[in-house]
This record gives sequence, C-alpha cells and structure tokens, in this order.
Amino acid sequence: MRKEGNVIYPYSEWSVVEEDFNIENNLRNETVFSLANGYLGMRGSFEEGLADCPGFSHEGNFINGFYESHPIQYGESAYGFAKNSHTMLNIANAKKIKLIIDGEELSLARGKLNNYSRVLDFKSATLTRSFEYTTPNGKSVRVNIRRLVSLTEKHIAAIRYEVTPLDFSGKIEFVTSIDGNVKNLSAGDDPRVGSGLQGRVLSIEEKVIVGNSLALRQKTKTTGFSVACAACHKLNANNYAASTEDSELELAIKYDIDAREGESIVLEKYIAYITYKDCEESRLLEASLKLAAEAQMKGFDHYFEEQKKYMDQFWYRADIEIDGNAALQQGIRFNLFHLLQSTGKDGSTNIAAKGLTGEGYEGHYFWDTEIFVLPFFLYCFPDISRKLLEYRYSILDAARQRARELSHPKGALYPWRTIGGEECSAYFPAGTAQYHINADIAYAIQKYMESTNDYDFLLNYGAEILFETARLWADLGEYIESKGNRFCINTVTGPDEYTAIVNNNCYTNMMAANNMSYAYKVSLLLKDNYPEHYRRISEKIGLEENEPEIWNEAAQRIYIPYHEDKKLYMQDDSFLDKKPWDFENTPIEKYPLLLNFHPLVIYRHQVCKQADLVLALFLLGNRFTDEEKRINYDYYEKITTHDSSLSPCIFSVMASEIGYHQKAYDYFMKTARTDLDDLHGNTANGVHSANMAGAWMCIINGFAGLRAFDGTLQFNPYLPSDWEKYHFKVYHNSCLIDVTVNKEGIRYELLEGDEISIYHKGSNVTLRKGNPVNFN
Repeated sequence: MRKEGNVIYPYSEWSVVEEDFNIENNLRNETVFSLANGYLGMRGSFEEGLADCPGFSHEGNFINGFYESHPIQYGESAYGFAKNSHTMLNIANAKKIKLIIDGEELSLARGKLNNYSRVLDFKSATLTRSFEYTTPNGKSVRVNIRRLVSLTEKHIAAIRYEVTPLDFSGKIEFVTSIDGNVKNLSAGDDPRVGSGLQGRVLSIEEKVIVGNSLALRQKTKTTGFSVACAACHKLNANNYAASTEDSELELAIKYDIDAREGESIVLEKYIAYITYKDCEESRLLEASLKLAAEAQMKGFDHYFEEQKKYMDQFWYRADIEIDGNAALQQGIRFNLFHLLQSTGKDGSTNIAAKGLTGEGYEGHYFWDTEIFVLPFFLYCFPDISRKLLEYRYSILDAARQRARELSHPKGALYPWRTIGGEECSAYFPAGTAQYHINADIAYAIQKYMESTNDYDFLLNYGAEILFETARLWADLGEYIESKGNRFCINTVTGPDEYTAIVNNNCYTNMMAANNMSYAYKVSLLLKDNYPEHYRRISEKIGLEENEPEIWNEAAQRIYIPYHEDKKLYMQDDSFLDKKPWDFENTPIEKYPLLLNFHPLVIYRHQVCKQADLVLALFLLGNRFTDEEKRINYDYYEKITTHDSSLSPCIFSVMASEIGYHQKAYDYFMKTARTDLDDLHGNTANGVHSANMAGAWMCIINGFAGLRAFDGTLQFNPYLPSDWEKYHFKVYHNSCLIDVTVNKEGIRYELLEGDEISIYHKGSNVTLRKGNPVNFN
C-alpha cells in the first residue's frame, strides 16, 4: 500500500484506507465508505455521529425504491407537465452507538485520536474502523468497530463494537439506539444535490422495547409506505447493568459496564429493515424483531464468513486484474464493488444515479441503467441484468399512462427519471423530451436476448415492452415530404442535454429504428414459434395485425441527418447551423455550463454536454465505416465539455476503436477514479454509478475491443503502454471466457461451457474447454 502526491487514499489493491481523520473530508468519506446490498444502504457515517460538528456529516440509511411523493412546484405550469417527484427517503438510523468513557462521551472533535484507520475491504464487503482515543480527562481506550450490510440476507446489517480500556479501570457505557428523527437534504441552488422535501416526512407509528431489542415503524405521509427497523443486541462483558430510554423519536438501551484495564468489551448489534413490500403493515414490527433476533442467534462471525464467500464468487467472475498501475487497479475494483452494492436485484427496483450512497438526484433511476450499468452485469451476472429489465416491465403500465398524457393513443413512454414509474422530471426539455429512453430499454433487451437466449423473459416481459415502445415511435414520427418522404422524429432531445427540443436527433432516430426493427423481428418469431403467447400479448395491448409491418417500414425509411460534403452525421437537423461555443474564452470556473449559463444561451450554440452522436458510433458501430467513425469522433470531441460523468467513458471506448490509444487512456483516467479522487468535487452527494460502470466499459469495450453484434462476441485487444497485463472474464451464452492481454500476446480460455465461436481481430476462432488459444 502506497500513497503518491496529492492522492486522497493510499493505493491498495483490495481496499480503501483512511489513515488520518480530517473532519473537512468527512462528507466525502461517508460516501466512499458506504455499504449496501442493493436493497439496504448505509452511508459511512460514524456510529457515535458528529453532533459537535454540524454540517460535516450527513447521516444516511436508505432502502432502494422506498420513497415519498411530493408535488413539483412550477411558477407556470402546462398540460402534461410532470406532477410529482419521488424522493428516496433517509430512514431511521439504527447504526447509532454512543460510547461514554468514565463519564465522558467519545467525541472525535474533543478527544485525542491516535493510530486511526478506517478500511473498506472489497474482499469481505466490510467496513472496519480502529483507533486509540484519550478523553480530555486523560482516560485512554482502544476501539475496533466492524460493520457489514449482508449480501446474503438483504434485510440485515450488523455492527461489532469492541472497546478496551488501556490505562484505567472504571465505567464504560454504551448507548445503542434507533433514531427516528431523520430527514432528507433540500435541493438548494443545485437541483442535482437534494430534494424538494422539507423537514421530517416519516412519522413514527409504533415503537417497542423488548428485552435486548428495539423496534419502530415509520410511515410516509403521501405514498402511505411503511418501514420497520429493529435492533437486537448481544453484550460480551463481565459485570453490567442495562436500562432503556424511550423518547418521542428515539429508542435506546443503555449498558453500564464495570470495565477493567486491558479487558475488551464487545457489543454486537444486529439490525433488520423490512417494508410494506415484505409483509402486511400490521406485522411489520413483529417481523423486523424476528429477523433481528434470528440474525443475533447466527452471530457476527456467521455473517462475516458469508460475506467473504459471496465476494469470492463475485470477484471470480467480475474482477479485472491490472498489472502495472496500482491506482487504476484500486479504482476499477472500487467501482465494481459499488456497482454490486448499489444495484437492485429483486425485479421491482433498479439502480439510482448515486446508488445507495447519497441523496443526489433524489434516488431516481435513469437511462444510465440500460446503457451503462446493465452491460457489466450482462457479461458477468446476467441474472441481475434480467432483474433490472424486469423492473422496466413492472412500470410498463405507468409508461402507457404517460404516453396517453402526451397524446399518444398507443404505446408506452418510459419516464426519464423515476422511482415508482411516474415521470419525475420537472424540466421537460431535458427530461420528458428524451424519448430515446424507450429505445435504450429496447436495445438493452435486444442485447440481453442475444447473450442469454432467455425466451422465458422475452415471452413474459420483453416482447410486450418491445411492442409498446415500437408503437410509441410509430405514432411519434411522420413521413415528411421535404425529407424525401423519410420517417422523421421531431421535437425531441437526444443524450446531449445542451441541445434540446430538436428535429431528427441522429442518435434518437437510429435507436428508434433499431427498436422498431427488433420489435418487428420478435413479432415474427412469436407468430411462428410461440403463437399462443403472441395472441395473449396482442389481445392484452390491442395490437392490430398490420402494426408490426408499420414498425418495420418506419425503421427502413428512417431519416438520418447527414452532411455529404463533410461526411458528417449531424447531431440533428439544425446543429451545424449554430455557432460553435467559444471554448477559448470560457474560464474553467464557468464549468459546468448548466450552472453558469441560461439554457437558451447553451441551446443556441454547438456545444455538447456529453456523448450523443459518438454514443451511436459505439452502440450501433456495425452501421458505420471506420472512416465515418474517425471523422465524426474528431468533430464532436472538439465541442464536448464532458460536463456529465457519463461522457468520458464513451469517448475512451471510441478512441480505442479508432486507434487514438493515448487519448483513450486519458479519458479512462478521468473515469476510473472519479469518486476516489473526487474529480467532480461532489462525491459527498453520492457516487457516480454510471461512471463506475463506464470504467468497466473503457477496459472491456475499449482496450479489449469487445463488441457483440447479432449474438457473436468480437474482440480487438491491445495493451496500454503503461501496463504489463490485464485480465478479465466474460460470460456469454452460458460460456465463461477468460481473457489475458500482456506483452507476449493475447490468450483466450473457455472455463465454462463446451464450445463457443468468437472473433479475434476479425478472424473467427472456436474456443473449447481445456484448450486455450494464444495469439502473438
């Protein structure tokens, strides 16, 4: 483990380590040291809190998909505007444990701290904090705390708190509680940071103290959702007395212990969270107590060992080994670890823009899932990618309703940002107008099917989504005579949010055509091979016999804006008619542009927030020539600010393909350690989930050149000049492929499955189990 220059955390391949406590960095560290399991998330705040230092800590405990709804306030509203927003709620804090040393409460702001260390361990998915602490009156203790959020039992978290008097015998007190006095951050001047909720929105409906256990149930005011939290305790101490405290908003158990110098005292706290989705409201409190008690019976060591087993299995598939750069090795593992933690795995939740680490973007789900996050899971854990797509099916009815609100008589329009399915974007030019989310979801379904052949999913979920999204495009577009009677899609916004409400956004048109074409092919497949399912879906959605042909014709006749002389795909019809942004005279402090210029100022210029046309070059790469990719990349790179963290990874991937290897590496460096190095200065608000997945893409799709068209994997690997080797695995069509790229060449080995055909640098290669294939 080593630390270089101004690096925040020392380089450690399998962990993140905080060597010194500096309160100025605490909000950022609370994000970085978060633990979660896709259902339950806990920020890395201290058990004792930082009540002495207001503003330097934001307690956070979240359940994925547990939200409150509140009206969006408009100065001037209009028909069809989104009515409500959803906010993932900060729920009761059960991490809270106060330590009182001979009458003085432990406070990192008042006492003396020595030998401090906090470690986030990627192999065991645990957070460990250790330090020696001396009170203002000179009493010293050694403290070791280990925390986990169970990856095998989603409702459970556990804390093991050990304290040892070093130079005295006397009183040690633990006050362990569940605190219901919680609230969410307010948005303030930056809508990306918090929500429109004010004050405490969760009421405490019931609470109870039973023996060594605490429990309370909270309920939202508008959505009527309930959540119960319980904590069961086990104290390892020779001589102690226990008492309880029951206030309006908090429950506590106090342990008074006669401590002896050099003898350790251990408090274990087993926490359970359970919601209305898990059992009926009247049984929630009882169920949470039962879960916590069962966890206490199993013990902390049981959960610790289960964590290690789970992570061993995860890293066997997901790990990317980098030989030659310790910083990037740590960065990629940190990113993959947080992707695992943040992603819903139950089919009714998804992955929020900030995961379960903070309240940025209110815990909303975006297109980030399908285009950035899902590919990682698809090629490592396809069962999780299926669950992410099942979530989209779970909100299909809401998408149909939204389509009707926007005057589409058929089809479904997915919300740009949401939790429960309702459109939550208050700014429609960069929200609802991004119709491309429909095509992004359809694209993800197509890639999932090509990689898994999961016809159970297609028949019961995917086909209906494909048909409804295709119907929406067919209604949205028109055949325009001035465009050669081509199918045009007007008044939309593409991925680039600095160019809004345009006609024929190239990315949108291409992806819409892909959506309609694939839906047409699936309709033929179902008619021929699964006629009963086709009949069932058709009757359910009122699909007319000629509709698939309408989709196919529109897809074949889609209008693609293209400048013949410049050999340039225009981002939209009018993009090249605008004046380029004056980058030379825009000072660095004016970025991101969205926080420093009115949208109209930005919209009237050629300037891109993120990859738009360049993203199409990647996703639909088999439809462009090498020359077209180079020309368009060169043009759009010059006018892209990368004000979105989603942007650098796509430019890195395409730079690798074109042959701009140094540029690809430079963009990768901006992606791999975004949160570890706090490159955007806002990691305190939560991690950048899609960017984390983008780091995986930079290596797998970029350096290794992985593409998958029509279900066949294609690799075009190269070794970055600063590296000695990189190594990863890809799961595809029930086959696990091991890939090693080093200075000697490239090696493919089939670890699972009998046989698979791939392409290596354009040549077909058949891999068989037990017979590695090497290329120089």
